[in-house]
Amino acid sequence: MSRSSSRRLVGLTVLCAALVAACSDPPTSGGSGQTQTAGSDGAGETALPECPLDALDDATGPVDASLWYGGLAGTTKATMDAMVDRFNQSQDQVNLQASDQGSAYEEIFRKYESAASASTDQLPDIIYLEDTHLQAMIDGGNVLPAQACMDADGYDLTDIEPVARAVYTVDDVLYPGYINASTPVLYYNKAHWVKANLDPDDPPGTLDEIYEQAKALKAAGVSDKPLSFRASRWFFETWLSGIGEDIVNNDNGRDAPATEATFDTPEAEELLGFLKKMNDEGLLNAFANTEGSIDHYLALVQQQSSMLIETSTASTTVRDVLGGSITAAEAGVDFDDSVLDKSELVPGATAFPGIEAPGKVYPTGGAFYILNTSDPAQQAASWQFLKFMLQPENAKEWHLNGGFLPIVKSVQDEDDVQAFWQDDVAGVLLFPAVEQLSEADPDQPGPLIGPYVDESNAIEDALDGVLFDGQDVGSALSTAQETVTESLERYEAN
Repeated sequence: MSRSSSRRLVGLTVLCAALVAACSDPPTSGGSGQTQTAGSDGAGETALPECPLDALDDATGPVDASLWYGGLAGTTKATMDAMVDRFNQSQDQVNLQASDQGSAYEEIFRKYESAASASTDQLPDIIYLEDTHLQAMIDGGNVLPAQACMDADGYDLTDIEPVARAVYTVDDVLYPGYINASTPVLYYNKAHWVKANLDPDDPPGTLDEIYEQAKALKAAGVSDKPLSFRASRWFFETWLSGIGEDIVNNDNGRDAPATEATFDTPEAEELLGFLKKMNDEGLLNAFANTEGSIDHYLALVQQQSSMLIETSTASTTVRDVLGGSITAAEAGVDFDDSVLDKSELVPGATAFPGIEAPGKVYPTGGAFYILNTSDPAQQAASWQFLKFMLQPENAKEWHLNGGFLPIVKSVQDEDDVQAFWQDDVAGVLLFPAVEQLSEADPDQPGPLIGPYVDESNAIEDALDGVLFDGQDVGSALSTAQETVTESLERYEAN
């Protein structure tokens, strides 16, 4: 890439901000559990509530509807706003107003909980939330399953990628109307691989390969602590899922409500022991998962580290900053450029390095829910917007400019999408995640947990205890599992 080093550094710093917005671990609310079965194609027999499509035609004028979103920055936020504008201009039945509720997923869900506890009149008609909120939203009772509207309107659910449907399907019902899917990938500085006499086109694909290449990078004096690592439950869960290990019982909460945690296994102990070994040998640059922090990204940007595991979503932001299309401020980051090392930095991305093989992931990200607290006409109007986003030309926009993965099957076959993956900086960085989505197993959709905040906190306490406080791996995992089980028992009792 023939860019100045300072521009590359700005690009990677903007990437930091975008990743913070896209991957933060949000809180969840309590509620009553229910029997669940994850359907692979949304063709279950569960009775669906009525979707009041006729109410929109019966309205005497344009119906006003509202959308709350958050956790989007830079070109991803611009894509959201442009999508709403284009929808409003495309028809005259609905006037949709979109409201940015904050730079992190946590903020929008906290505002949702606050509004829901005060009065449902204060809630929007559509809300965009992170994937971990699914069970809590179902249990809260405020969601009109989008599948009800899809069935009523003749939309074919099989047009959506099976693994994306599987993640958000509960009791054979698909709940959100559109899914912004992402996966973790490995970002790395190709220039460091060259300096360490490593092949820049052969980055690590497994944890063992990370260890070997990190040792080579450190031995060559290229980076002090080669792997920058945010101690997040997201990566812990994804690693275990990749080898078929569940976080909670009842098939990861998919066959029935989870009643106990199950992650304290020899495989998990070996995983956490691996991270401890990396840390003890000075190969891991560990950071606590603090809301809003970008220190783990700056470690890569400032070249203290050579690689970083994070979300796929920031690819378009990197492209636009490198090309000068947007500023760092527009991308949602405030930083002091004087602290950056101006040496050469060339970003690359590759599949998520797994325990046994690369790319073993399930899609995460965010989803758009229709709330049933609105008037029937507003519920029908909400579906019209989500149906608009499901049109291939709009789903493609989420991929090309929003940085999310193509969940509508036909998008991947488009000529301009194929060219994007080959010729565009964003597409090249994003393509490893596209391949991961295509190869992901719908029968491994990840955990379904109501009190996700408690699960997140417990696992991250274990990670922090081992990496920062020298706790014993076995004791840390055992304590975390007991804490999550107790939380699940309280949740199911409410």
